[in-house]
Amino acid sequence: MPHDIFMTAVVAAADVANARTLVGAFTEMRERRQFNRIQHFEPQDLASKGLPKSKELQKERAPNGALWQELHQILVKQPSTLQVRTRITDEVNSAQAGEAVTIAANKSRVLRWTELPDPPSSRIPPFITQRRILEISDGRMEQILADNRFRLKSDLIEESYHWWLNDVEFALTRTYVLSLDPNQTPSQQVPNPASIQPVSDFWILYVRTRVDSTPERTQQGQMHLARLRDQLDELFDFKDFDRRFFDTRIPGPRGQVPA
Repeated sequence: MPHDIFMTAVVAAADVANARTLVGAFTEMRERRQFNRIQHFEPQDLASKGLPKSKELQKERAPNGALWQELHQILVKQPSTLQVRTRITDEVNSAQAGEAVTIAANKSRVLRWTELPDPPSSRIPPFITQRRILEISDGRMEQILADNRFRLKSDLIEESYHWWLNDVEFALTRTYVLSLDPNQTPSQQVPNPASIQPVSDFWILYVRTRVDSTPERTQQGQMHLARLRDQLDELFDFKDFDRRFFDTRIPGPRGQVPA
C-alpha cells in the first residue's frame, strides 16, 4: 500500500488567478482543469465488521480481489468513512453549455480509503502530512457499497486545476456541496457549477507525491517536498495541520482508537 505525502496551502479566491499563473510558471506546464464528484460513505451499522460480502467481492471483482480483502481487514479493525471519486469533467462542460447531463451508471468510480496520518515526529517536518492510501476502481462502486451496508453521507463536487513536476502533483481545489442529507437519494444529474455555491471563499493548494511504503522511499518523498517548500516559500504559506483534520475513522461500539 503506497504512502500519500503532501503539503497544504490556503489560497484566497481573489488570489486564485495569480496562484495558477505562479504554479504554471514554476512547473513550466499548462494547467489541466478537472471536475470530480466526491461522495462519502459510512457504515449503516457500526456493529457490523468490515465488508459483509467481502468473499463475494474477491470472486466477482477478481482483478481487485486482493484490494477488497485488504480493505475488509482494515474496516474490521476500524470503521472508517470511505470516499468515492467520479471524474465528471466532460459532463460538467456539457452542463455549462446548457445540456441536461447525467452520470453514466457504468462510469468508473474510484473508492479511496486513507489512514490517519502519521503522528508528528523528529523525522517528519510539521508542514508535511503522510498517510497510507488504498484505492479501488470499479464502475459499480455505489452499488457495491450499498450491498455491503454503507450509506451515503455527503455528496460534493470538486473543481480543481492540476500541474505536474516529475513525480509531484500540484492541485488547486475548491468544493461545492450537492447534499449533506444522508436520507436523500443521490441524483445522477450533473449540475452547472454556476448554479451552486462553493463551500468557502478560499481554495486549497496540495503539493503531493505518492511513494512506496518503505522508510527509504517515504524519506525521499519528504525531502523532495521540503526542497519544493523552500523554493516556493515566498509564494505560498504551507500550513502545519493537525493530523486529526484528515482523520476518516468512525468511533463505534468497539471503542475509539486514540488519535
